[in-house]
Amino acid sequence: MPGFESITDQIRPALILNTFIRNGVIPHALLFTGMAGVGKQAAARTFAMACNCLENRPDESSVNSKKPVSSEKPESAGPCGVCSSCRKILSNSHPDVIEIKPSGPYIRISQVRDLCEILAFKPYEARIRAVIISDAQTMNTAAGNALLKLLEEPPDRTILILTATEKSDLIQTIASRCQHIRFNPLSRKKLAERLVKSKGVDQSSAGILAAMASGSFSHTPALSDKSRIKKRDWLLNEIESLSLKETGKCLAFAERLSRDRDDFLDSLEIFQIWFRDIAVFKYYPDKIVFMDISDKTQTASLRHNEKVLISKFNEIRVARKNILANANLRLTSEILVLRLVQSNSPG
Repeated sequence: MPGFESITDQIRPALILNTFIRNGVIPHALLFTGMAGVGKQAAARTFAMACNCLENRPDESSVNSKKPVSSEKPESAGPCGVCSSCRKILSNSHPDVIEIKPSGPYIRISQVRDLCEILAFKPYEARIRAVIISDAQTMNTAAGNALLKLLEEPPDRTILILTATEKSDLIQTIASRCQHIRFNPLSRKKLAERLVKSKGVDQSSAGILAAMASGSFSHTPALSDKSRIKKRDWLLNEIESLSLKETGKCLAFAERLSRDRDDFLDSLEIFQIWFRDIAVFKYYPDKIVFMDISDKTQTASLRHNEKVLISKFNEIRVARKNILANANLRLTSEILVLRLVQSNSPG
């Protein structure tokens, strides 16, 4: 049943949303923040279903209500998942559940203007119309200002649900008009369970892949588990064996890394976990992520001092920031590899 219990590993957000429904308190605007792949979008759709479930009827007047929220754990008020309203939302065919996503890199003013025209009319059939704005941090300035006017004068029987990575990524006046709910990274245990259940990955590999996902189900690989682990092993062998004396090999490695933007960002995650494991191993060897190559990690920990590792972490952070800012992928990759290799000296 697609109720609030289906929001994986997000106890507090599920409890808050459940309480809104049980107490008949529906804010006019919500802001869900957290990294990609932790359930923000699923929670938004589940809440839209709960607001309109025919088996669970919050009063229309509850939108924007100032009624105090109970601090006690509420009984489940999630959607039934089987009524006509729930089925329409599940199949993306409900006329009063509107989803807005970036058009290219941004959410544009034209999209918000079109939304305003729709919201000028009453909902077709929903008790509470839901507008889900994904990646709200991608709104350009004009779109943000247009949305702000909408938040200042919210339409009747309408709730806006914004999702973003961080609250600080939004215009402050927009964030302040939304009730903020933070979604945490998923636990390795839950990620591993979902990999086993949804992708048929064996238990041993699922643990490794869950650790590599850094708390996000969307970061779990589309590749098979063997291909993913093979890629990791290749990356670590290359970065640990290269030296500045082999400039040609360094640049060839950088070229292979830079063939795909998403693949490059994924490689940065692997590098970051690896160097983090090296730093942690000296003090807490049982806390490393890549437990299956602990012998390799132990050997590497003898070669790298803390100053070197801090330098590597910083280079990876800068590379990620540059790529997300649409810097040249090939150049960024070359600079990263040369600097990682340059700092690849014994402690």
